[in-house]
Amino acid sequence: MTDHSVSLVANLITVFLALAIGTRIGYIVAARGAAHHMELLDRHFEGSRQLFEHQLEIQRKFDLHQRSREELKVSYEALGLWLHRVGQTLDEIHFGIASDDKQLHDKACVLISARPWEVVSPSASVAAAELYWGPEVLRKIRELQGPYAQFISCVRIVMMEDEPEGAAARSRFDQEAWRHWQELHSLIAGIKNQARDDLMIVSLSSGERS
Repeated sequence: MTDHSVSLVANLITVFLALAIGTRIGYIVAARGAAHHMELLDRHFEGSRQLFEHQLEIQRKFDLHQRSREELKVSYEALGLWLHRVGQTLDEIHFGIASDDKQLHDKACVLISARPWEVVSPSASVAAAELYWGPEVLRKIRELQGPYAQFISCVRIVMMEDEPEGAAARSRFDQEAWRHWQELHSLIAGIKNQARDDLMIVSLSSGERS
C-alpha cells in the first residue's frame, strides 16, 4: 500500500469517526431535548388534570348546594301550606261556631272534636319536610299547642252556654276565644317570618359562595 493510500484510508477513518461522534452527540442532544420536552408535556398535563379535578369538585359542591337549597325551599313550601291549613281551621272553628249556617256550624263542631295537639302539630304528610325546618321554626310551632288548647276550651264553653242565664259567661269566654284566636294567628305569622329569615340566610350564603 502506497503512502497515498495510507493517507486516504487515514482520512476516511477520521471522517467516519467524526461522523460517528457527531451523530452520537446529535442523538444525545436530541434525546435530552426530547426528555425536556416530555417533562414539559408531563407538567402541562398534570396541571391540566389537577385544574380539571378542582373544577369538577367545585361543580360537585355547587350542585350539592343547589340541590340542598331546592330541597329546603320545597320543605318550607310544605310548611307554608300546613300553616295555611292551621289558620283556616282556626277561622272555621271561631266563625263557624257563631254562624247561623248549619253546615258551617257542624263543621266547626267536628273540628273542635279533634285532639288539639294533632291539629297544631305537623301531620305525617309533611314529616319528611319537617327534617329541613330550622330549630327556631320548630320551637315556634310547639308554642301553638298551649294557646290552641285554651282556644278550644273557651269555644267549647261558649257552645254550652246557650241558656239566657249563661249569657255573661258566654260573652266572657267568647272574648277569651277571640283573644286566643288572635294570639294563634300572631304565632303563625311569627313562624312564617322565621321561615323567610331561614330562606334568606341560605340565599345570602349561596350568593357569597358564587
